[in-house]
Amino acid sequence: MRPSDKKNAITYPKLSGPHICVGAGQQALDLARRSLESAADLKGGKLSKTDIAAVFNFIAESPGLFDIYRSNYEACGRIHKRQPFVGANKDFFAMSVLRFLCFDILRKVFEPQIKRSDASWEIEFLHAFSAYIARTADAGFTDSLSEAYRKLAKAHGNEITAVTIANDPAIQDIVRNAARLFPKEHIDYVNFSNAVNKALSDKFEDYGPSPIKVSEPVIERFFDALRDMSRANYFRKMVLG
Repeated sequence: MRPSDKKNAITYPKLSGPHICVGAGQQALDLARRSLESAADLKGGKLSKTDIAAVFNFIAESPGLFDIYRSNYEACGRIHKRQPFVGANKDFFAMSVLRFLCFDILRKVFEPQIKRSDASWEIEFLHAFSAYIARTADAGFTDSLSEAYRKLAKAHGNEITAVTIANDPAIQDIVRNAARLFPKEHIDYVNFSNAVNKALSDKFEDYGPSPIKVSEPVIERFFDALRDMSRANYFRKMVLG
């Protein structure tokens, strides 16, 4: 690599999430596997229960296992120094993927609603978006993305960035297939706005007309902008372009 290339190389921030801990677990499993294989080689290919227990006792006290925990602890600290810790419920990854897809448009189109509310408005919108996809396009949307995330976590551990996610073919296919059934007609915009408004009502206990809620014209503007490739972010170009 030329010095100029190194100077201009773009680095992306590592993401918060369970994958940080999965990376340490995978390394620990690899250490255990290597240790058992070495012990088996010494024992002619066979290990007794006592032999296996001895191997795991050795691993538990080994510097190698401690180094895995230590390095993962340091990585976790660096990541969460730059960004808040995120909750990881069942919908965590699906909402994260949708956020990568539309966060810039979401914050621009719905800026008035967000300003009248708080940061959780965006989370509720994404939750409603994910639930809408599961009802209208892909009942397994959340589970499929969770499976893809687990595979990424196993492969990349605490090195996952937004670009890691955007470049994953399985994630691209899941989102691309769902996007084919994104709202396009007036009745779709009505149903989507109803879904978002219900989520907002439940979150903020605001069940009447409210300035934090959305209308069909605003939802239509959101999806029109989502399909506009002239303003697409990297992830949209990958899955919608």
